[in-house]
Amino acid sequence: MKHIRIALLLGSLTLSVVPAALVAQDLDFYTQQFDSMETIQDQFGIVRSVAEEDSGTDEFYAHALNRLLSEYPNISASAISERKTADDMAKLLCQKLGEAEYTEAGLNLWRVVENFFDPLVKAEALRALGKVQATDLLPQVVQLLTDINNAPSEDRLNQEQIAFGAVEGLEAYKDSSGYLPVFFAATGWYSDRVKQRARQALPNIMDNPTDPLVSVIKSSSYNNSVKYAALEVLETSNVTAQQKASGAVASLAEVWRVSTSQVGQRSILTSNRKLALSMIRRYGTEDTNVYPLLERCYREGADEEEQIAALAALSALATDDSARRLSAFLADMNERLRRGTLTREDERMVRVIIPALGNTGRPLARVALRSVLNLDWTGAVQRLAQDALKKIQ
Repeated sequence: MKHIRIALLLGSLTLSVVPAALVAQDLDFYTQQFDSMETIQDQFGIVRSVAEEDSGTDEFYAHALNRLLSEYPNISASAISERKTADDMAKLLCQKLGEAEYTEAGLNLWRVVENFFDPLVKAEALRALGKVQATDLLPQVVQLLTDINNAPSEDRLNQEQIAFGAVEGLEAYKDSSGYLPVFFAATGWYSDRVKQRARQALPNIMDNPTDPLVSVIKSSSYNNSVKYAALEVLETSNVTAQQKASGAVASLAEVWRVSTSQVGQRSILTSNRKLALSMIRRYGTEDTNVYPLLERCYREGADEEEQIAALAALSALATDDSARRLSAFLADMNERLRRGTLTREDERMVRVIIPALGNTGRPLARVALRSVLNLDWTGAVQRLAQDALKKIQ
């Protein structure tokens, strides 16, 4: 059988019929044949033949990659065909070593990243580094993606291809140090293809990304869009309700610290507040710092939608603090009615405040609700107050 293989190999360097697995002597045979080949094309033929049989071949691939790395610098830039073959062989070897999770190949995989020019080769090596869990080279992969995130070169397509491989490599590493670089890839200058892939990778890197995301939300180093994206990712993550609420409160506090006259930036800040309000309403919080923030959203919010979201959050918290603030809002409306300065917007808002106050179920809400019955509100508004009072035990 071996003689048949030798004849086929020397004749065409490919095998049309192969056994299911390679035994040790077969690997020795292929290694010897590979070492005897002088051209890149012939070497690649051996590699492809081994890849077709593909069982227990880790050491062969590592050996072939080591030789390729030693000979690659000697290939002339003008030898286009040889360069292309070397690139194709490097991609196949990186892929196979990654699939085999052959950790010992880590250093040579990084050498591929450093020495090959083709971005697709670099990307394949970066994927493989994560798969083989070459942890000693993880900082280099993190730094590479960070550098591309921060300062893309003029050839953005090449940079995107490399970044794509780095994202998938860091996803395979599943190490917390890779989380933020991948997050910034998801929010960075890249095309949708890279950003979407980075978003998909994030939940696979960390089970609980609360700390890194909240650090982004609180930092003055990042712009409003990035901070908003951090809150969005936190909302869709698998962390606890308490952790999501904590991030929402932190985000609301940060947004109110920012002042801008730019319409686009103001729109981002408004969207950020609305998302934070929605999260606080759904998940609740015991952080008392939230109450002045919610009141500010009601009194200074960008639009009626934000005001209503603030009222809903206060109502859902259902504490004495929220009932006090809702009572104060209702008292303001009562005063405007007395003065004759009530607007249409006020009339709409009072129809939201009253049910929100009743839904808190707090006894101290009774005073404000009963005051509605003693004023010249419409019958519809007074009925709302009556219904709200019935919800308070």
